[in-house]
Amino acid sequence: LTHSMALAFPEGYELCFIPFALTWILNLFLSIQVSIGRKTHKVEYPNCYGVPGYHKDADKFNCIQRAHQNTLESMTHVMVTMFVVGLFEPVTAAICGLIWVAGRFIYGIGYALGSPSYRVPGTIISHLGDFPLMYFAAKIAYDVATDKEMMSKLF
Repeated sequence: LTHSMALAFPEGYELCFIPFALTWILNLFLSIQVSIGRKTHKVEYPNCYGVPGYHKDADKFNCIQRAHQNTLESMTHVMVTMFVVGLFEPVTAAICGLIWVAGRFIYGIGYALGSPSYRVPGTIISHLGDFPLMYFAAKIAYDVATDKEMMSKLF
């Protein structure tokens, strides 16, 4: 049994690959910050974090590490949501993805300055990208759930 299916993407969908590609650069940038921070603050492997009282400036290193870790914790959800929303609103999704990536760069730079309060501008900018994506994803789900014809296929 063989099935074939043609895939059609909306015009502009390919724009979503720009922020996606930039996440690779973002991850590399944050990884390099962590590597430099390890050497600077003498936090050896296998320690993920500096231990206060053991590592001098542990909190400064931990800020660098948290910037990277927190970005990794949200990156998959944001990028998947961007690609899904992009099937309906490709340009909007790509712009939101770009805003999120820019915010995460600012977040990483700010947090690496050694104080959690310095991450706030990047956090705000990131949420200007991911909150609209969450809204559009919820709207798409709501539209599907309230479409009687669509729901009749399910039940």
